[in-house]
Amino acid sequence: MIELGSCDGGVDDAACKAYLQSARQLMTGADLALFNTALRGEGEWKRLTPVAGAPVVDIQTFLRATAFFPSGTLDGICGYRTTSAIRLFQEYVRTTVPGMTDFLPDGIWGPKCAERAKQWPAGTKADWAQWSATNPSPECAPWLKLLAQVKAKYVASPTPMLKKVDEFSKPTDTVKRAEWDFDPKKIHLIGIRRHEDMPKSENEQRFDDLFVLLIKGVAFTFFGSTEPGHTNVPAKGYPFLVIGQHRYRFGWHHVGDAQKIFQALKPATGAGVLVIRSQDLSLQDADLPAVLENAVDINVHWGGSVGAVVHGWSEGCQVIVGKAYIDHRGQLRNCAGFAALNTDTLGTTTPKGVKLTKGAYTLLSDLATALSGATPGDNIVHYMLIPEADLALVPEARQKATEALTLFGNT
Repeated sequence: MIELGSCDGGVDDAACKAYLQSARQLMTGADLALFNTALRGEGEWKRLTPVAGAPVVDIQTFLRATAFFPSGTLDGICGYRTTSAIRLFQEYVRTTVPGMTDFLPDGIWGPKCAERAKQWPAGTKADWAQWSATNPSPECAPWLKLLAQVKAKYVASPTPMLKKVDEFSKPTDTVKRAEWDFDPKKIHLIGIRRHEDMPKSENEQRFDDLFVLLIKGVAFTFFGSTEPGHTNVPAKGYPFLVIGQHRYRFGWHHVGDAQKIFQALKPATGAGVLVIRSQDLSLQDADLPAVLENAVDINVHWGGSVGAVVHGWSEGCQVIVGKAYIDHRGQLRNCAGFAALNTDTLGTTTPKGVKLTKGAYTLLSDLATALSGATPGDNIVHYMLIPEADLALVPEARQKATEALTLFGNT
């Protein structure tokens, strides 16, 4: 069995240390201590021998050749990126091969994975390999067009909120309009905030927003909430992430709570992202302060698998529900059979032996981790938050959003 932290017998301590050092370029110092603990277990890397199965480097070679790990390093070390690529392969098989619905994405390479790899048609790749940043899929192209149209709109005519962003003079991971970067070769996540101006009560704050991940010319769609929904009003008011672009990268959520910690997208430099405080759950221009607040703890994270009401899942974070997603072909994929309901059930095992994960959110993180480039900066997720009204700029994108909401409404 090969899993997170495994490495081939020929990988020496120097190579392991070099790998951990490279992780410093991907995570902050505070995160790295947790990364070491999670990856090293009792303090030493697990040592594998070929008799237990294919060496890690052989698995990495297979995953790279089949487009599940296109920029992967063949180092014989099963780190986060290799583990993500294994899960991508497992999820692809689960959703595309008849009779394989129980082939769950646990990130562990065992006999079932080895058997499926042997059955993989020689010379073929995952079907998303036919698309690229310069030749996007029909599912992706409207979203790239929308990003361009949104930038043109707001550069020409900024809202009062965006003017406040431009005026902010301290370091922040929120990007000013003129610097919005929609290079299709980079990773983009679009958050679509629906019903932004409608008055809301605690019970009406629901998981009803959309998220679209654009990577290597393909699009995957998720749903959740872009707005706060905590049951207790924070003393300073509810924090709403401002409309616009923000830079994120993977780190940890709930740092300091060993029982609840899990991976999440965090502000890329650690400086924070800009928010506006409101005393109710409806954001209005009247809520704009003289100077925006820079918040370091507004992450993009997982939000359970069922339930429509946001409640305590968000204190301003962007929350993605784990029970389902829409793949790059436009097909709804249900993850409810292996998605945890909450942090209490995350990582537990069902009576049928299924280990519960973050479901659809895990897929989002795996796509960004395994399909990104191998150099620092390639893993940055450029998160663009827009109001639902902006979908009117590109009718094809608005139609995609309508179709997605219908599909998610049937789960």
